[in-house]
Amino acid sequence: MRVELADYCIRCGICEDLYPELFRRNYEKHCMDILYDEIPGELQEQAQQAAKDCAVAAIRIVK
Repeated sequence: MRVELADYCIRCGICEDLYPELFRRNYEKHCMDILYDEIPGELQEQAQQAAKDCAVAAIRIVK
C-alpha cells in the first residue's frame, strides 16, 4: 500500500499532528512529506484513517 498527497493539499498539518509516524512537514519545500514509499503493515490502519481525517481529502490510498 502507498499513500499519495494531492496537489490541493493545504498543508494544514493535521496529518502530521495525528500521524507523525507517517507524515512530516517540509519547511524548505513548503509541502508535507510522506515518510514511506510503501506503508509498513503495522501502519496501514493509521494511513487509512489519515485519509479519512484529512481536512480537504488530499490523502489518497494507492494499493
